Amino acid sequence: MVQPSFNMEQELLDELDSTLSYGDSRSGWVRDAIKLKLEVLEEIEELDREMTDEERREFVVEAVREAVDEE
Repeated sequence: MVQPSFNMEQELLDELDSTLSYGDSRSGWVRDAIKLKLEVLEEIEELDREMTDEERREFVVEAVREAVDEE
């Protein structure tokens, strides 16, 4: 199996690294993030297919904030 290759901005990698604990891996974190995004996209696709990536991020962040505030 050929491994995909992609580049990430160093600033983004630095931010990611700052969230990792001992024993955590970048690839595991990225894999988890991809799964999460795919699940979220599947859910919000029904709402509005014309949302930009930025609008989707804002929508999700706001929804999470509201859910946290309710607890």
